Amino acid sequence: MIRRSRSALAAALSLFVMAGCAKNPSPAARPPAAGAPTGAPVAGAAAGDSTGGRTAGAAAGPRAYNRVITSAAVTKSGLFKAHMIAEKLFFEIPRRELNRDMLILGRTVEGGATTGFFGGGPQAMVVWQREGTRILLRERPFSIRADSSQAIYRAVSAMNEGAIIASFNIEAWGPDSAAVIDATRLFTTNISEIAGVNAVVADRSFINTVAAFPSNVNIEATQTGTAVATPGAPPGARPRTITARMIYSMLRLPEQPMRPRLSDARVGINSISYIDYGRPEHEAKERRFIRRYRLEKKNPGAAVSDPVTPIVFYIDPATPEWLVPFMKQGVNDWRPAFEAAGFSNAIEAREAPSKTEDPDWSPYDARYNIIYWRPSNVSNATGGQVADPRTGEILKAEVNMYHNVMNLVRNWYFTQVGPLDPRAQQLPLPDPLMGRLVQYVAAHEVGHAIGFPHNMKASSQYPADSLRSATFLRRMGGHVSTLMDYSRFNYVAQPEDNIPVDLLIPGVGPYDFFAIMWQNKPIEGARTPDEEWTTLNAWSRMQDTIPWFRWSTSSATGDPGNLTEAVGDQDAVKSSTLGLRNLRRVSDMLIRVAEKPGEDYSLLTDLYQNTVDQWSRYNSHVAAIVAGAVSQERYGTGIRFVPESEARQKGAIQFLTENAFTVPGWLVNRDILWRIEQEGGVARIRAAQSGVLNTLLAPARLSRLIEYEALTAPGTNHYTLGEMLRDVRRGVWTELSATRPQVDVYRRGLQRAYLDAVGRTVRPAPATGPVVPGAAPAGTSDARPALRGELMEIDREVAAALGRTTDAMTRLHLQDVRLEIKRLLDPGN
Repeated sequence: MIRRSRSALAAALSLFVMAGCAKNPSPAARPPAAGAPTGAPVAGAAAGDSTGGRTAGAAAGPRAYNRVITSAAVTKSGLFKAHMIAEKLFFEIPRRELNRDMLILGRTVEGGATTGFFGGGPQAMVVWQREGTRILLRERPFSIRADSSQAIYRAVSAMNEGAIIASFNIEAWGPDSAAVIDATRLFTTNISEIAGVNAVVADRSFINTVAAFPSNVNIEATQTGTAVATPGAPPGARPRTITARMIYSMLRLPEQPMRPRLSDARVGINSISYIDYGRPEHEAKERRFIRRYRLEKKNPGAAVSDPVTPIVFYIDPATPEWLVPFMKQGVNDWRPAFEAAGFSNAIEAREAPSKTEDPDWSPYDARYNIIYWRPSNVSNATGGQVADPRTGEILKAEVNMYHNVMNLVRNWYFTQVGPLDPRAQQLPLPDPLMGRLVQYVAAHEVGHAIGFPHNMKASSQYPADSLRSATFLRRMGGHVSTLMDYSRFNYVAQPEDNIPVDLLIPGVGPYDFFAIMWQNKPIEGARTPDEEWTTLNAWSRMQDTIPWFRWSTSSATGDPGNLTEAVGDQDAVKSSTLGLRNLRRVSDMLIRVAEKPGEDYSLLTDLYQNTVDQWSRYNSHVAAIVAGAVSQERYGTGIRFVPESEARQKGAIQFLTENAFTVPGWLVNRDILWRIEQEGGVARIRAAQSGVLNTLLAPARLSRLIEYEALTAPGTNHYTLGEMLRDVRRGVWTELSATRPQVDVYRRGLQRAYLDAVGRTVRPAPATGPVVPGAAPAGTSDARPALRGELMEIDREVAAALGRTTDAMTRLHLQDVRLEIKRLLDPGN
């Protein structure tokens, strides 16, 4: 996801254990072979459950083939035969496809969407099984494993028997002993595991079309059901009816599973996991395998070879024509990284075939990787993949590009680097620039689709000063070591640096090359995942000397270098100072760029809000230094966390005093505010400042300061909780020491926000949600008494300042402050 990393799409379901089945039926209309189970109904089947004209409890057995599959049938042959007879769908499942692991993947083609946020859909790992004269569709869970040679295997197998999600009478035997079933209700009734809408209603649901291929069958069905009540609807509101056209792709998993590769927390690659009860360790061990494509060299002996099967992404035909070349390039941007890992021409983009070229082709087919262009006002994009739960092999990757992502990248680019690119100093942006921005988003989402999560650590691996050097940026491929960080555009660079505009946008960087190698490079001589580990571990250890190969550290909640929307946060004070210089230039451009005769002020409102948001982000990046600890993920080779120095933390508070607690005049420009709104400017600034204070005074942050002080060696300088709270107090309540105290409206809002933030620890509301990791309850740490002490000191200073102020509003404000402090300190109030 371009904003939020969203989880990958594959369900964690097992296909490891094979269940036994009855003997196979004999051909044509003859009864099953001797010794096969009879046609007795399955216990618990509901009477009257319609399957091919008979009830599930009916005693009648299979009928003659030509009485079921009549001359009216329209037949498609593939994984198994699919017959359409009027509105009924029959599957003819051969013996070879019983007990074979399969994926059912459902996607919405039209209708059903209420928010414009597309993506995902029902999916299940399943297996077809025969039980007497029934065919069962059974889930294949994937959570535990054990090797079949071990004693515990039988118990693990028993636990892995999944739920029966559908049961079908065998209507006839096909010429090759295939079981013929009426599968219509699988897609037209309410089977929750695969239904595309809630409470599917059979009389308004039906099969549209079917297509069959060697490894899969695709079914298009219209489903009518209900939607969850609209948010904000009155209590008791009736669910509304919706209809969605769905495509289900039933895909046989690879007959020869790919050899998996072990996962490593030092390298960011999505993974599958399971509990292995057969490992030699004295515990049930979680095993993880990375998600990756099955890339095999055509020429195994060559250092670089084309793959046997390349990774192909198809471009949605709905994509605006002028953007198609940019979307293709977003895919192809990854080719050099694959080539460095030994695979030439490993990834490519193609335009989807037309209906004339291939009438059965569908972007929802489980075999195809797709970049969808969604007609949605959601300002976002997402990427993910469906993987084989046995091995992690990526079967289908999907990227969703929502139409309004163009609005999002326009705002980012303008507010971050508008002063550095003359093309961005007039709106709308020219098509070549917008196309390049969409290419950047597409490449990022393709990164998710091929297996990579976000790496927010990357933006802190280059020195801030280097980001102002065109030579450095050209050599490193941009201002951040990966496309997978939320490090958008190089706001650290200044106009006088003369950075070429093509270097303001990040590209596939050194970390991406490293991760692609780790994920895909063949390891000579290794025959099992465990035999690969020595080499994989050596690759991971490269991070010890090459910082831009590092990934986010697990459980590192307080790493100031692991931030979103940051550039150059190795030194956030320096980088944010430079970012604010550019942001002031942006503020000066707003009216000239966004005011257009004959148009309303929605554009100016949007860009101004983004400017305020960007100011808040720069401050939050600096706030993260306080109680922060720089981290590096390690496997048994030393410490992982090093607290920030006292000087760095004190410098961060000083920056915030000057840039967050004091509102810059250029940010509250009345010429802008009185164009866009009658009121709201004061509240907007207060909300931004509240965010900074809430970050600084969050219980988890205060707890870390206490922890660091407890663990710091005697005689070592460290930033204590008391010092930090004192410095914040002095930055927020500066006016109290003035000869004639006068507190303006923005500072009054800041000081009230401070009391609100402190009050959440001193007088916490009853707990209703989960405990924040690392945060001690308010009443059990030093944070509460320390904050009480701060309130008492503020009360003393306010009392003294009241006698010196001559400003009426300041006096009322300070009187109110004393009352609020009394309420917070006195449990009786």
